[in-house]
Amino acid sequence: MRLGPILKYCQLVCWLFVTPALVAEPCWLSQPVTSKYSGYIGVAEKFDSDGKIALASSRRSALRQLYAAMGDTMPQNILSDKELAEMQSLELQGQSYYFAKDFVGRGAVFSYISNGVPSETACAVNRCRSELCEPTWLCGQSADSDVAEVLGVGEWRISDKQQWMDAVKSASDTAAYWGIADVSSDYRLLRASAVQQYLSFVDHDISVETDVRALPPLTLVESCRDGSTLYQRWLYERQTQFKQKHNSATGRASVASYTAAGTLQSVIDLAIRKAYADLAQNKDVRVKTIQKAVSGESAGRGYSMEAVSLTSRHRLSASLSRLSITPRVGKPYVVEVELQENTVH
Repeated sequence: MRLGPILKYCQLVCWLFVTPALVAEPCWLSQPVTSKYSGYIGVAEKFDSDGKIALASSRRSALRQLYAAMGDTMPQNILSDKELAEMQSLELQGQSYYFAKDFVGRGAVFSYISNGVPSETACAVNRCRSELCEPTWLCGQSADSDVAEVLGVGEWRISDKQQWMDAVKSASDTAAYWGIADVSSDYRLLRASAVQQYLSFVDHDISVETDVRALPPLTLVESCRDGSTLYQRWLYERQTQFKQKHNSATGRASVASYTAAGTLQSVIDLAIRKAYADLAQNKDVRVKTIQKAVSGESAGRGYSMEAVSLTSRHRLSASLSRLSITPRVGKPYVVEVELQENTVH
């Protein structure tokens, strides 16, 4: 057997999988906001249509976020690709912003623009442990009158860009629950029993309608990796009409199962919807019950039946006070959610 070609192939495969994990990243990639400056990260596919590194696309993505944070829309023809790829700094609304040296990752190119001269220092990949809530923001999202924290999750993808965009969408989907939500919860339970038979059927329909258009821009503050999963901490400015109540009503839920979509974000969405349903039922619920018992003419031929219906319809505003994700080997993740009702002014 000729082992030479096989060994070369194994070395190539190992290089493809191991090398990206060993390459140091710029510090701004895991912490774009520091005590000294704040910035925005743009991401694009690694190559453009000409087969060159897509610096212009990733820088345009970073600029788009900067404009959005300022409440403005980026002009369509702000700069040519060549000018943008070579740009070092720019002035915007009286403030100077600087581009860092772009970083090329696994199937993606990242760009960074900040209001201070960014350091070129390379850092090891920022690691975290979600099962131990390290760092603490993995299990508890804080909120005050000005800003709120939102967790974004990106599962492993063949491309860094795809995983990054999954985490961005995850944060946006979760943040949409922090406004006004129309909650509809219909819980139905049917139980029937005979001497040697027992039947139990549960059906729970939950609908949580939110208005994504009212969502303010989000700002990425920090990111870390737990195994192959990317976690991100985002901030957004809370709308002043939403204030947390003292001794407010609470909704809780825990999900430890797979969903039809098969993604972690779909489990998070399910847990949040269940917590909203719990919150709605804690405020008000309509209960309907039907019970029936039939005695047979002879022993062992009777049966009993019970049907229970719990219905809630509410327009609510709530804050995520807890969203924790605990991974398990060979089993679905455990997602726990706690909501606290807001006062809407």
